[in-house]
Amino acid sequence: MKIVYISDNKLYLCSDGKIKELNSEKASQYRENMIQINHRNEWKHSGTGAKFTGAYRPTPSDDAVRVRINGIAKNDTGIIYTADLGGMGGIYGKNVTSDKAPEDHIFASMDMSIGEIDIKDGRIAAIADGHLAVLEKDGSFREIIDGDTYESDPFWSVTDGRIFCSSAGYARDSVGMVAAEAPRSILSIDLDAGEMDELYSDEKSDLLKPKNDSSGSFYYIRQPYKQQDPEKEPLWKDILLFPFRLLKAILGFLNAFSVLFGGSSLRGGNPQNGDIKSKQRSERDIYFEGRLIEAEKNEKENAAAGDKNPGIISRSRVLVKVDADGKETVIKKGVLDYALLDDGSIICSNGSQLIHISEGNENVIAKAKLAHSICEVKE
Repeated sequence: MKIVYISDNKLYLCSDGKIKELNSEKASQYRENMIQINHRNEWKHSGTGAKFTGAYRPTPSDDAVRVRINGIAKNDTGIIYTADLGGMGGIYGKNVTSDKAPEDHIFASMDMSIGEIDIKDGRIAAIADGHLAVLEKDGSFREIIDGDTYESDPFWSVTDGRIFCSSAGYARDSVGMVAAEAPRSILSIDLDAGEMDELYSDEKSDLLKPKNDSSGSFYYIRQPYKQQDPEKEPLWKDILLFPFRLLKAILGFLNAFSVLFGGSSLRGGNPQNGDIKSKQRSERDIYFEGRLIEAEKNEKENAAAGDKNPGIISRSRVLVKVDADGKETVIKKGVLDYALLDDGSIICSNGSQLIHISEGNENVIAKAKLAHSICEVKE
């Protein structure tokens, strides 16, 4: 069993319980090029002269040059994956069994972010700038859904030519800003027939990561719907707190000015170390897909509830199976992501581990932090 997944913005291969990082050739090339450019231009904005003329700015550290790995899908030779490289979104092919095999350049576009993907018969369904799109065999790229919506998790049906995806509509305020996001529902798009249907929806839940199998069963992840926009504070509170917020902003500006031109913080300590309280919180709480994961709290609650393999994902995020007769079953609670394997079993991530579920039995196959975009690759 070979499983590829994304963790901490990197590609990994799990083969018989052994974990190996897969190098992204495109990401490595981009990172090396940007580091060289930053170092070559360092003289232009560093030193006393640059401070005097106002051209000074800190040179980005090598670690600050980052790319984003967004999605994976299996193909005949390994995987295809998507990456954002400094504003350019691309789709690339990778052989997972040979480190020396060159990567394939499948598609790239400036000023476009490409997220999750799936492939079937050479056609690639992808999320491009938040909308479902398809890259055809002839290289043409077309957006399937547009408007004030956001799509994610495309999946080609294994039984026919439909694409499934999760979708939500936006509500905007008087100045055109996104004020709220509706609960995510599951859509079915038949490209040949030109039809789009809503398969599943729940006004109290987000429905994510839809998939089906050859037996006619349907799967998705369900989590409680949470309104994205916080309630506005009353006007009297804004007026009362205004002097304190203004003072905090001024002090923050002076502190940043001191760090930039004097090299030391007005608050004392090393400015590169960051705020200790914030750092401690970041170790316990993690943001994923725009949501806060209270890792420590969730793990304790999962263990107290008797989970065989407690992870860091809330038990309210569940993997659901709907059989051909419409009967709904919760397969597992506390699921971050999952993949349906060719033998009918399931690999899922609980945020801490990869777990193999077969005939109701769970077995941990590897430790994996926030593993997502999971897929099985051919032996």
